[in-house]
Amino acid sequence: MNSTRRLGLACVVALAATTALAGIKASGYRAGNFSFTTPTALVPLTTTGGTALTWNQGSAGKKIMTFSAECSVDAPAGNNFAWVDIDILHNGVAVPPTAGSSDGFCSADGVAGFAGYVRASITVVIPAVAGANTVQVLARLNAGATGGWVSDTSTLIVDP
Repeated sequence: MNSTRRLGLACVVALAATTALAGIKASGYRAGNFSFTTPTALVPLTTTGGTALTWNQGSAGKKIMTFSAECSVDAPAGNNFAWVDIDILHNGVAVPPTAGSSDGFCSADGVAGFAGYVRASITVVIPAVAGANTVQVLARLNAGATGGWVSDTSTLIVDP
């Protein structure tokens, strides 16, 4: 009797784990440094340096995307106002609230060069369409930033 209960519980746990994994639409990570000095740059999201994650959707519907990365800003000494912002692009369109440059992902700390590293994260709603869907992360320098560092990324897109 006791072993029957254990077997039943094991089956329930296995089913729950399978169901949870079935909700993952796309995922990627990249361990390694990525810095840029151009005004904008697409952030690598995969181990091969790919800057896009793509999945096919049977029907339109909302998905949840979480993106996290190590982040730092290079700015002249004394500038603690410079920042790096990111736009989450879904099929080429910035997803709110990431559209535009007023949403800092990380900021300078007044020390010249890269410093004040943080592990930043954002979760957004992706308005998935039927068919192919692609997400990218566009990083942007602001307010005197001379370099951005968006490294060691992790991206996950799931059904809510």
